[in-house]
Amino acid sequence: MPEKSQSAAPIVRRQLSFDLTSQPWLPVLRLDGVIELVSLREVFARAHTLRRIAGDLPTQELALLRLLLAILHDAVDGPRDVADWYALWSADSLTAVAPYLDAHRDRFDLLHPTTPFFQVAELRTAKGEVFSLNRIVADVPNGEPFFSARLPAVDRLSFAEAARWVVHAHAYDTSGIKTGTLDDDRTVRGKVYPLGVGWAGSLGAVFVEGRTLRETLLLNLVAADTHGLRFADHDRPAWRHLPCSAGATPLELLVGRPSGARDLYTWQTRRLLLHYDGSGVHGVVLGYGDPLSPHNKHRQEPMTGWRRSLAQETKSGEQPIYLPKEHDGTRPLWLALSALVEGRPTDSPTPSEPASALRPRALNWISRLMAEGRLPLDMPLRLRAVGAVYGTQKSVIDDIFEDHLSLTTRLFHEQGAGHVQQAVEAVTDASAAADALGALASDLARASGSEPGPPRRALRERGVAALDGMYRAWLVRLAAADDPHKLRKHWQREACGLLLCLGDELLTNASDTAWEGRTVESVRGLLWLNSALAERWFHSRLAKALHLPAVSLPLEPPASADPAPREVALLAAHVIDSLQKSYLTGRPAAVTSLARLRNAEGGAAVRAVINNGGWSPQLNGMGSAAVNMRHAEKAVYAALSLWALHQQPRAEAMHQQSCREPALLGAAIRRLAPRIESSGPVRKRFVRLGNARTFPALIQHLRGLVALLQARNLPLDYSLLTADLYIWQQPGGRQAVRRSWGRSFHARRGTDAVPEAGWLANLHPSDDKDSS
Repeated sequence: MPEKSQSAAPIVRRQLSFDLTSQPWLPVLRLDGVIELVSLREVFARAHTLRRIAGDLPTQELALLRLLLAILHDAVDGPRDVADWYALWSADSLTAVAPYLDAHRDRFDLLHPTTPFFQVAELRTAKGEVFSLNRIVADVPNGEPFFSARLPAVDRLSFAEAARWVVHAHAYDTSGIKTGTLDDDRTVRGKVYPLGVGWAGSLGAVFVEGRTLRETLLLNLVAADTHGLRFADHDRPAWRHLPCSAGATPLELLVGRPSGARDLYTWQTRRLLLHYDGSGVHGVVLGYGDPLSPHNKHRQEPMTGWRRSLAQETKSGEQPIYLPKEHDGTRPLWLALSALVEGRPTDSPTPSEPASALRPRALNWISRLMAEGRLPLDMPLRLRAVGAVYGTQKSVIDDIFEDHLSLTTRLFHEQGAGHVQQAVEAVTDASAAADALGALASDLARASGSEPGPPRRALRERGVAALDGMYRAWLVRLAAADDPHKLRKHWQREACGLLLCLGDELLTNASDTAWEGRTVESVRGLLWLNSALAERWFHSRLAKALHLPAVSLPLEPPASADPAPREVALLAAHVIDSLQKSYLTGRPAAVTSLARLRNAEGGAAVRAVINNGGWSPQLNGMGSAAVNMRHAEKAVYAALSLWALHQQPRAEAMHQQSCREPALLGAAIRRLAPRIESSGPVRKRFVRLGNARTFPALIQHLRGLVALLQARNLPLDYSLLTADLYIWQQPGGRQAVRRSWGRSFHARRGTDAVPEAGWLANLHPSDDKDSS
């Protein structure tokens, strides 16, 4: 049931007046940050002291701006060309507007008895219904009043606020079934069926905002001779046409319309009438007015981009057909930067073939002003985009899109071609980098056996959101850059660092199932896909997306500022180097120590070997207070025992000191099973190692793998392994160590050899003495 008040008797409407030319009703933001209401006369007189229109919603702000532009276009009857425009730009004030408003004052009276502003006098339904103001106030979601500050409905509005919503209704009112009004021959059983949304609601509106409202008005005051636009000589706004009747305007009166921007900016898509008393407005009658198809209106409407519709061309046989390019509410404006700052039509295969997309003519106008030297080179601008997102069959407004980009006029000038190129290519960088993050989420989902699509989309959106603020700030810096190419390189490195952090977060939280992975089909055959390989692919994709050298994966867990892992690793290196040298030269004491270590099940035997070798002071007196001695002892004891198992009875050194050789745990296991996809037992042991939850279980799985390495005579770097065992016991260490093992496992061979390890690269001192 429609919301309605009691049936209303005819209203005597000359008792009150609300003259929009003199009464304050337009909300404006002053340069000092204060919001106030001003009249139409004031807004033009004080435009140089005002920042912008400050509507209740972004869509209302745009609707009011278009109203002011229609007034200004008509008041100056142009501008006809750039010279006309520049005379206005150079003048101290907009002097033509005040006498124009005086001449048309009656048409700007909100409560006029016969020509109320943007309304139809005596509009009524067959039953005399008066409906709730919810019908024109767009910030009350239809049927969802709990999401609005106006609970439970809009009972009353001031005349000033009602005037703003009247303008907004013509621009953005929803479609859907509406109650028919008397004398509207489209009414069927009391209803008029959907005829579309308000004109501006079909647009992906874009406009240029200057430093003041005066600049904004003039920057969007497109000249009649602008390439691609056709403004008829008889172009005029709604108040200079005959007052509308209750029904649609007769077709013979619509020939040649809309005639230009003035006509479109004030197009009467609705028929409405406010109901009021002495204290304000309490109801409304709302019906359809003159519907307007967006089909090929690109020669009259300058404030939107256009897309070519091949489907409509096929259906109608007409070519070309352009439709407004609506905003994608899920994407920030900067992702569409190419369509805004690059003036050439896109994807036109031949000069005679119509382009697939057209830039907003309002932005072509700015480029023209720059080309003719009418604007300074580095004048700050904001590109603003506004649009309504409609819901079910466009019968409700689900959301409102608003975004902006801060830049300068340089990006609209040929001298800024290099800056434009780098800005647009940086968008491509960002999009591809976000794709890489989404692909990481997809690969982790595949590795764990779940659906990859939703995680891919969610992480891609997260990547774009993370880059959003960084790109906007970078774009501002770009305008003043002497070397835009160099600045883009800086942007690529910043973007890489940010997305690496997001990827690291995702990988840190990857499940054990993702580490276990799946054997999947690929173009190269079977492939073991797990979280470690997903990480490698992510780094490769990210480097390619951002045109950076291959991102080197750290082959050991990050030590940050913590010196403890290094100290523990240095001690293990010192002990094992000394024992290994002695053992390989056949010293009996070393052979005995190795046998005791190999068979050690607890710490007592290892402690005895350390005491006998004279290393106890080093173990007990590590220089860093940050070292957890209990964890350090467990790591060193376990590493010594594993090394002894690995070394005896081999005559070659099984402790490999060079980090550049394949002696890291993951790399060594990869050498053990080069085709891990077809080597189930080795893969299962490696997976179980990574999924171990307790330190004893970890060491048990390591002993099994070390026995396999020993049988194949494959070495291992036990100093790094000791650091891993220490880190594994710290908070978050299990995941970090597992990831480093996975990295070294998937590091390529040959030309793409294992990268230089980071903080442990020069771990082994060259002057170690034999201490056995």
